[in-house]
Amino acid sequence: MPRRRLGQHFLKDRSVIARILAEAGIGPQDRILEIGPGRGALTLDLARTAQQVLAVELDRDLAERLPDHPHLKVVQGDILQVDLESLLAPHEDWKVVANLPYYITTPILDRLLTEGKPRILGMWVMVQKEVAERMCARGTRESGSLSHFVQYHAEVRTLFRVRPGSFQPPPEVDSAVVRLLPHRVPPVEAPSDLLFRLIRTAFGGRRKTLRRSLAGVLSDPVAVLEAAGIDPTRRPETLVLEEFAALARAALAQG
Repeated sequence: MPRRRLGQHFLKDRSVIARILAEAGIGPQDRILEIGPGRGALTLDLARTAQQVLAVELDRDLAERLPDHPHLKVVQGDILQVDLESLLAPHEDWKVVANLPYYITTPILDRLLTEGKPRILGMWVMVQKEVAERMCARGTRESGSLSHFVQYHAEVRTLFRVRPGSFQPPPEVDSAVVRLLPHRVPPVEAPSDLLFRLIRTAFGGRRKTLRRSLAGVLSDPVAVLEAAGIDPTRRPETLVLEEFAALARAALAQG
């Protein structure tokens, strides 16, 4: 039985599975990291096609029931706790293909895009549709800290929507398959610690204007915003990553 505390919604739609494999371009040269394989709907197809599949499953019962295959290695554990560097070493050409557990999507992406990025070529992951929209948002009301974090680390694109009926049990929301191709060099120039501090602070008061939400982190927010070419009366969701980078550079220049 699916365990609600683990957010288990098992993919069952063969047409969705086939499309994920096609979008990821899985071939015999590929090494795949699968997170939360569940009942193995994707797992066996991946193992039959790829050179190697590492399937990390938290649920011990499910991990023990995954099919045997010479290309498949099952790791029973928490993807947020396993030694990711040791797991992926020594190779630097992994693809991540996964139906991510919805309740920990953000921390999984955080870990993969920071610790795992040097060894990951790309990710093809299933997430909630609303999360996909936030990941891809640029200067719209869906924009948030997640949007800027993901776009700083990767080129992101929503590939297709998946309806609840493709899962057992069906979730209460639509899902989407998203492709992330990690940047080897950040797309903007700015000190990353300062950049993300400003982003988090701005969105901590997202209903406020920038001059108000940034007052706690900048001694003269109006001057810094104007130096960055940003109207101080704008709200954080209207900014794109390049503007936050300009803001970080201006803040650094003004001390």
